[in-house]
Amino acid sequence: MFMKLRIAIKLFVYKLFSKNTRISDETYNKILFFVMFGRIPNFDNPRTFNEYICARKVRLDEFELSKYTDKFEVRDYVAKCIGEQYLNETYGVFNSFDDIPFDELPAQFVLRGTHGSGYNIIIKNKNEFDKKKAKKTVDHFLKQNYYYFGREKNYYNIKPRVLCDKYIEGVADGTVPEAKVFCFNGKAKFISYNIVIDGQTYTNHYDSTWNKLNYRQGYPEYNKEIVIPNQKEIIELAEKLSLLFEFVRVDLYNLSNKILFSELTFHSGGGLVPFEPEKYDYQFGEFFKEVSLPR
Repeated sequence: MFMKLRIAIKLFVYKLFSKNTRISDETYNKILFFVMFGRIPNFDNPRTFNEYICARKVRLDEFELSKYTDKFEVRDYVAKCIGEQYLNETYGVFNSFDDIPFDELPAQFVLRGTHGSGYNIIIKNKNEFDKKKAKKTVDHFLKQNYYYFGREKNYYNIKPRVLCDKYIEGVADGTVPEAKVFCFNGKAKFISYNIVIDGQTYTNHYDSTWNKLNYRQGYPEYNKEIVIPNQKEIIELAEKLSLLFEFVRVDLYNLSNKILFSELTFHSGGGLVPFEPEKYDYQFGEFFKEVSLPR
């Protein structure tokens, strides 16, 4: 209940202050951090994983990461790095809803904003979906600059567009397992593995050799043993995709017969998701000592 209150206050702060440019990135993130953790962070000498994530948002000049954050532009990097077979098929990228050639599209597809998170519309039957409602939703998210929500600079220069993807059952609605591999200097250190069972999302956590770790961050753990296919390939692909970066979380959909690229995440959870128990926040913060943090 207490965490729900913290999240509600965080959302209120987003609404109240996110676009107030008179509030610096540092002050804004300190407010959000205080809301979620009950203490003022030290961005000059961070110690925890979340503190480091927030410090990187504030201290690093990450505008050049836009091409790896843009959901369309990153496809070129992925294709060159690990191969096109790990990419979902796309039908095109468009500047506006009115530019989308619906008559040329299959019966099922997905519309996604290239410039942020949560900008998704799933169309299971194009002859029945509410096009007027969809246009209103797309027009709204195309006006957003996702940078302002968490002050993540890698979003700032992304041109808002609409990406039209092939519909794949489970991938479209996020019900297939997704491996989130945390990589430092090209090496996987730990993994969060999302699964959906009976409509409930769970996250189990593992070290780089798939030994289970007992902590919670975000969704609850699933307390029964699960089978995770493609374990070796997941790590190999994540490490290849992470080689250019000091730190990145590589997200991969783990289908039964193949792996598909999801996205590259440079500020996991915005640095605002507590660990339970808290000792893991400090333990994983140690990995950042291997990477740079400008003062």
